Amino acid sequence: MAVTPLVAILGRPNVGKSSLFNRLVGRRQAITHETAGTTRDANYGTVEWGGRHIIMVDTAGLHKSADKLELKAIDQVGAVADIADVMVVVADAGVMITDEDRRVARLALKSGKPVILALNKIDTAGGGVADSYERLGIGTIVETSAVHGRGTGDLLDAIYEQVPGAGQAPDAEKGITLAVLGRPNVGKSSLLNAMVGKQQAIVSETAGTTRDVGSAVIKYHGDAIRILDTAGLRRRGKIEGGVEKYSALRTLAAIAQADVCAVVIDATELSVAGDQHIAGLVTEAGKGLILVVNKWDAVEKETGTQERMTRKLMHDFAFASWAPLIYTSATQGLNINKLFELTREIMHRRDTTVTTGELNRAITTMTTRQPPAGLKGKQPKIKYATQTATQPPTFTLFTSYASLIHFSYQRYLENGLRDSYDFTGTPIKIIFEGK
Repeated sequence: MAVTPLVAILGRPNVGKSSLFNRLVGRRQAITHETAGTTRDANYGTVEWGGRHIIMVDTAGLHKSADKLELKAIDQVGAVADIADVMVVVADAGVMITDEDRRVARLALKSGKPVILALNKIDTAGGGVADSYERLGIGTIVETSAVHGRGTGDLLDAIYEQVPGAGQAPDAEKGITLAVLGRPNVGKSSLLNAMVGKQQAIVSETAGTTRDVGSAVIKYHGDAIRILDTAGLRRRGKIEGGVEKYSALRTLAAIAQADVCAVVIDATELSVAGDQHIAGLVTEAGKGLILVVNKWDAVEKETGTQERMTRKLMHDFAFASWAPLIYTSATQGLNINKLFELTREIMHRRDTTVTTGELNRAITTMTTRQPPAGLKGKQPKIKYATQTATQPPTFTLFTSYASLIHFSYQRYLENGLRDSYDFTGTPIKIIFEGK
């Protein structure tokens, strides 16, 4: 199972980095997950090209700020180089090379990682301007126009030449990918070691030991499970710049790669908003979810301790009430096999297919019992329903006045479907379309 390559887009402001990023992640309509990253100036998205996937990272523009360009550029490019497999430097072909272009190129090349120059806005280039960019010293140059889509396929081809054999499409890989997520120092790496049965990850009481995404593959009852151990993810406002910022971005990218995510919670420190934030990212991405209460051995127990803790957690994670909850101890190996069993079961449920006849009968029963509310004489009526995707199960309902369907009614339908079918551990999506 190949790890999906991460490709970072760098450059000074106004060279078209974000436009190029948007063109790449949207061109094949194969975005696995795209969300605001760890800060206001970073986005990531998954691109499918030639049956393989890469993860694109759009970074902040490097520019002068109180004459500290060099320090800012070194910090950002150095941090990206720690996690990126390929770096794409974007320049504006319509203007002559600037000192900022030279600095970005020099720092990218100094990293030792493969570097590609995307000469963007080529449709605006004057005579001889594009040729001058060879002086930046980047061997691979691809002319692009993000606005018109020119050269983007060539750019993706150039990227894949730098990462041969990596990034196989998830559907083409046999097995399940399980991402182990959580705040710093909740025991993620220790849990990974317990799962693989050996010292796979560096374990330390110092928060933030894991900066990249480690992985291990195990066989469990004939299924290959690839386990991703990720960096501790703090709340966005708490994430510092430099390496931590992009390590967090790699963690978010791991969610995009995963089939199922285990959000690890410290049993000695409950009710932390960061745990709920991470679980929310998983549900928004449409991934399977397991809530893992780790360090159970460190909790002083009395009669009813687990029941009280479970009630509190179910209240705090009411938005993901469908997610199973298990108690583990990485040091004692408690419920490790149960975690594997849940992963396999959830993966099976994510592939659940409901026949159109069954689905329409279930929807009809629910709408007859409680029709959707109308507004000013306009009454939505669901005409037809069909399942349009799996992983996660996705249902499209064709209705009149689709825009009037309230989110509470959508929740009512989701609860009804969950009562009829076992979707434990996976979100489901309901889409309303005009008839």
